[in-house]
Amino acid sequence: MDNPQHTPQNPNTRTLEHGRGGRRLSATPTNIEELTRHSSSSSSSETVNAIIRPRTDNNAKGDPTISLVPVKARGSIRWPMLAAACFIMFGNYFAFDNPAVLNKPLQEYMRMTDDQFAYFLNLLYTTYSIPNVILPWLGGYAADRFGHNKLLIVLSILVVLGQLVVCLGLDRRNIGIMILGRVVFGSAESLAVAQSAITVKYFRGKELAMALGINLCVSRMGGVLNDLVTPIIWSKSSVPFAFWCGLLLCVFSLVMAIILVAMDLRFGAHVGLENAPLERSRPSSCLIEARLSLDGFSHTNMSFEQNNLPPIQDITMERMDGHYLLNHRSNSNHSDKKTILQKCSRQLRPLFDYSLSFWILFVMGFLLVGIIVPFNSIHAGFLQMRWYPGDPLKAAQIMTIPDLLAGVLILPVGWFVDHYGQKSWLFILCGLITGTAHVFLGLIKIKDPFPFLICLGVSSAIGAIFSSAVPVLVRSDQMATAYGILTSAYNLSFVVLPMVVAKLMTVDATVYTYTEIFFASIGFFGAMLAVWLKLLDRNRDLDRREIDNN
Repeated sequence: MDNPQHTPQNPNTRTLEHGRGGRRLSATPTNIEELTRHSSSSSSSETVNAIIRPRTDNNAKGDPTISLVPVKARGSIRWPMLAAACFIMFGNYFAFDNPAVLNKPLQEYMRMTDDQFAYFLNLLYTTYSIPNVILPWLGGYAADRFGHNKLLIVLSILVVLGQLVVCLGLDRRNIGIMILGRVVFGSAESLAVAQSAITVKYFRGKELAMALGINLCVSRMGGVLNDLVTPIIWSKSSVPFAFWCGLLLCVFSLVMAIILVAMDLRFGAHVGLENAPLERSRPSSCLIEARLSLDGFSHTNMSFEQNNLPPIQDITMERMDGHYLLNHRSNSNHSDKKTILQKCSRQLRPLFDYSLSFWILFVMGFLLVGIIVPFNSIHAGFLQMRWYPGDPLKAAQIMTIPDLLAGVLILPVGWFVDHYGQKSWLFILCGLITGTAHVFLGLIKIKDPFPFLICLGVSSAIGAIFSSAVPVLVRSDQMATAYGILTSAYNLSFVVLPMVVAKLMTVDATVYTYTEIFFASIGFFGAMLAVWLKLLDRNRDLDRREIDNN
């Protein structure tokens, strides 16, 4: 029956009839466990999952042979995947703030008065943000429904088209066309959802928090590059040409998205199988799924010599507290239809499927991440009023501290989470730091704001890891939608909280006391929510390190 000379056509495929006498495994729970270990075919003891494929040698009288494809691809491919993924939002961040960087030159080019331009500039950003209260959630649903790859390409094209329309409208000084372009441009905000989801796919159980931090850090570098080079481009050419340069970087990000999708199509199936078992709700529960496509399968002893069962079988083994349960499911039409109906029902009721812990994270993101934008919009005037009267240049230099420090600290904070965990404690710390810093800035007379601006930079860096908690709080099939909901929280806060701050500014426009009390209250309330989240995390899943020890 066995053919020791059988050689797989794919050089990356290992057959189980390999080494140690070319013995053949039968599909018992013990052997399925053995399929996941190199010890069945090599000297390595590293635990891996595998794709199991039927192979038949025509010279071996049709006897089936199982081929084992070790899914080690994630270890070697995840870093090139990250290199492509982190540039997907680069062009978006560069083009997003083109209007703000070219503030006065843009006003002169558009031939607007101060009041007209103030309304126009706010309209450019409002038309971007308001649709994104809903669209990231829909984008996450679309990613769960149709796949990340399709969403990546479609949204990357929308970014290019949106910036193209903005550039064409700017050339003609047509406000309506520019607004339309910003709406199209902003509708692709869900690109960040697909970026996060595909990063989780390759880094879950590895350096996930650091990978998400790298994504955010490189994306923000697009905004930094815009601040540095766009004024230079304008001074050497014109306002429209500076916007067209933003379009070129959007095209660059589209190319990186295409490269990422191509690599995912090549390696994604292996990684998907490897990640499927990693349900990390508790350490004693691990799901190992092996899909066996066999032409011969015995119903009684699971050998490969009879044909009593349908040709496609799904065998699932659950390992729980040292005990093994083998579940068999025939791939019948009835099972398929039932599975499809269950998935459709789950997708039609997504909001009710998420845990309380996830919704607490949603509110925390809304508050602690949401106050960054309104504070950035006022801190130049705030610093001038309190510490640097008549010195706007000094105030402008000082106000860069939180953003620069946050960008620098994102990577070490991500590394810490990957290697030591403790997300829940960091969330509590984020709220406490934010609240305390704003108390000192707004209510206590201090000589220098520098130390507390550093504190705000630290809290902003911690806020960047909020998204790394999503895989712990939701199922894998909910992940993209969950990222969309969290992104919606951020965008909703960017619309609502600045309006609240603007109202407070009309009451207290000189000393900013009420505004700082508002910011401090949000920080301490966020810390209370983080404590609640930690209490709900009875299995301490949030505090586990991301790096996989196995």
